[in-house]
Amino acid sequence: MTTIKKISQSLKKTKNQFHTINKAAVLIPIITIENQLHLLFQVRSKKLKWQPGDICFPGGRVEATDDNPEYTAKRETFEELGITIDQITILGQLPKFIASLGMIIYPFVAKIESLDNLLLNQDEVESVFTVPLEWFINHQPKQATMLVGFKPDDNFPFELVPNRTANWQQKSQHDVYFYQYENFVIWGLTAQIINSFIRTIKCNAQL
Repeated sequence: MTTIKKISQSLKKTKNQFHTINKAAVLIPIITIENQLHLLFQVRSKKLKWQPGDICFPGGRVEATDDNPEYTAKRETFEELGITIDQITILGQLPKFIASLGMIIYPFVAKIESLDNLLLNQDEVESVFTVPLEWFINHQPKQATMLVGFKPDDNFPFELVPNRTANWQQKSQHDVYFYQYENFVIWGLTAQIINSFIRTIKCNAQL
């Protein structure tokens, strides 16, 4: 028989399991180059099956051994770029994002002391480059709309929901941003994070 006690015990057992499901963290690295602040980006390896060649920030999934998403962002930066954790100073956190596939993304802004000892993980990172922060402040991103549709499969039990027909579809939409800097096109979630970061800077500068 199901009891309150059994329910409580089941929830306690699964509490830690939900800590890492569909969660990821990224680092927005800021580096000073010739007395000017730059953002550091990486180009994903073409060996990767998911988004090869795309431009992104260092980051990845939260693992069970991570203390928190902030640690995840630092760990992933070290694993991908070889930047040691003691070279990373967290400046703050942006609001979390919900990616299109339901992944919760935690973005952290950080100061990087140096790029002298970069050690790229060639399986994940093809190259890196920087963009002056002022360039993003002075350039608005291009914007487009992405439509996402939901259509019932053939096994959908329409007899259980009589107010729906076989032609029923549901659509949603979200904004997609694009930054084009020299020969680099930064778009998608990375551009969305940048846009949020720049808006935060501009908003607080007016206070």
